[in-house]
Amino acid sequence: MADETAVDVLRLLASGDRARAADLAATSPGALCAALATHLSRDAAAPVYDDARAFQAFISHGTNPALYARAIAEIADVQLRRRPRSVLDIGCGDGRITAESLAPGVERLDLVEPAATMLHQAVARFAGRDGVTGRADTVEHVLAGNDDRWDLVQSTFAMHNLAPDARRGVWADLAGRTRTLVVAEFDVPAFADRSDAHCAYLAERYAIGIAEYADHPEVVHGFLMPVLVGQLAPEAEPRYTYEQPVDRWAHELEEAGFAVSRRRIFPYWWADAWLLVGVTDAGGSAGLGGPAEPG
Repeated sequence: MADETAVDVLRLLASGDRARAADLAATSPGALCAALATHLSRDAAAPVYDDARAFQAFISHGTNPALYARAIAEIADVQLRRRPRSVLDIGCGDGRITAESLAPGVERLDLVEPAATMLHQAVARFAGRDGVTGRADTVEHVLAGNDDRWDLVQSTFAMHNLAPDARRGVWADLAGRTRTLVVAEFDVPAFADRSDAHCAYLAERYAIGIAEYADHPEVVHGFLMPVLVGQLAPEAEPRYTYEQPVDRWAHELEEAGFAVSRRRIFPYWWADAWLLVGVTDAGGSAGLGGPAEPG
């Protein structure tokens, strides 16, 4: 059950009344209101992914290690069955899932991650290994700049950062470039943006998330609150997430030309995590090539 006062704060944010939202949060009990009050008292939040410390603390604590362990096991199983020689990882972060799930036969690995600091860490995980490249860029720019193919393309909890139109374009492009697409994402209910139901869901779930990181305030203030407010505040730019139900994830992939299978892999606090595997007849090849570019 969501804290109704916290829901009211989020409704005010959604309406564009940041000042009243800040005042209400500052005078209300509860950890979520306290976190919102601190965040809203600042002139502006630092970009979420430019400083990797808060995000890395986020993925290293709470139930994230268990979530990542499950994702690693599932992706490793797909790779072992599909036996790719070339892999593209979209939104690889610091490379922890990539490194643990990579099949032994992979000869070329291309890492794409817009946050240069995290990409540098991802590339460093493969120091001394041939055939590893890194691009500190968006996947749209990377795909637009080449016509390469990969045996397998994977993305873990990253594609929700793309706006739907851009995401559909990426899926359509990849359908002609890979035989296997592996996507891990969350099954978030469908809401009208900034609706009462949306605000209530956010309040309920973020209260759970904040409780998981009670000992890590850098996560609450440096990651969770910017992402939460960025979903609601009409003036927020950029928006950090465009999530949706798993049925819509599957539909997007099928619309692009993939035959899709899916399975629930973890009951996460935000929403259940699912793995979707899309298969096409497209051929694979070596990949981007060239030296690693950590940014």
